Amino acid sequence: MGHVTIFSGAFGSGKTEIALNFALERAGQSKYNKVLLADLDTANPYFVARDARDMLEAKGEKISIIAPVRELAQADVPNLPVEIIGLLRTDNEMVIDLAGDKFGALVLGYISGHIRARENYDMYLVINPFRPFSSSLDEVMELSNLLERAGKIKFTGIISNPNLVEETTADLIKEGHRRVVGFATKLKIPVAYLAVESKHYQELYPEYGSSLKQIKLFLRPDWIRGF
Repeated sequence: MGHVTIFSGAFGSGKTEIALNFALERAGQSKYNKVLLADLDTANPYFVARDARDMLEAKGEKISIIAPVRELAQADVPNLPVEIIGLLRTDNEMVIDLAGDKFGALVLGYISGHIRARENYDMYLVINPFRPFSSSLDEVMELSNLLERAGKIKFTGIISNPNLVEETTADLIKEGHRRVVGFATKLKIPVAYLAVESKHYQELYPEYGSSLKQIKLFLRPDWIRGF
């Protein structure tokens, strides 16, 4: 069975952007014809992977978005994609965007048996310490425990994504990353990498080296770009 990679995190963590960037990276490396990007964030109608479907199809990217049908895509709690269980039982490479809340825990509990059966998976907790629900160790620990208990799956890594959108500076990233590393140490989960936009990459690379990963923002709405 191919690999399954799950990205979860609290609202504002940037998990969807991270999942999309990862799927694009894997699309150029995977042995499969297409990488499947499953949008299983069933509670949040904003900044969701399914919003990138048209962009990816227009660019001819080797990614298939698995998401609720368009009629349900902006519902408060859309149904899970009907094909998700069948795809989890199939030999493929899948990236999952999962809500970091009670809804995400319910979804993970529903599908986790099929993920564990594949035996080839990673689950990452994306943390932006400048956002609600992930600004303290207690909040991060509560989220981690919620998802791990629901899915009977342990997080294999933490992705540090400290930012304040347009107000982000290199110093803010450094301070946020120090906090994330502290959380990771207490949780005994390794930090997989520090994610930053390209405009900060060169400045931070001398300090962080290969632990730094450059990402592109695809889902930032026009009203934010205008600031």
